[in-house]
Amino acid sequence: MRSPLLCLLLSLVLLSQQGRSESAPTSPPEVVLPAEIGFIAPADVQRHLVEHLDTQIIDVRTEEERRMRGSILNSLNIDHFHGQRKLDALAKLDKSKPSIVYCAIGGRAKLVALEMHQMGFKNILLLKGGFNAWTATGQAVAK
Repeated sequence: MRSPLLCLLLSLVLLSQQGRSESAPTSPPEVVLPAEIGFIAPADVQRHLVEHLDTQIIDVRTEEERRMRGSILNSLNIDHFHGQRKLDALAKLDKSKPSIVYCAIGGRAKLVALEMHQMGFKNILLLKGGFNAWTATGQAVAK
């Protein structure tokens, strides 16, 4: 009598674990950006800055990343991981000015750009490929 009950319990446990493993996400959810948020290639940034002198360049990497690898000249460091302090710093920026947002490869920058859009920023560009692409294309780095 115990054997069929034990088999039934084991079967239920295996089935419940199988369902969980198939539905568990294997990567973070994709960030869906509104059409108003654009991208800019590293090679196009200099021309953009000449045409839009008031552009805000926002680096959302950590201070340690900036210290170790450098940054884009005159960029503001608003660390993505600083939660409310990040939101407070963004709120102090001019929402009408063009903004270029970057991180190492683009993931954190997308999240911050989405927050900026929700806060009412009007002209947001993401640096395509992030700071890694910036350095790979030979662009100037401030140390």
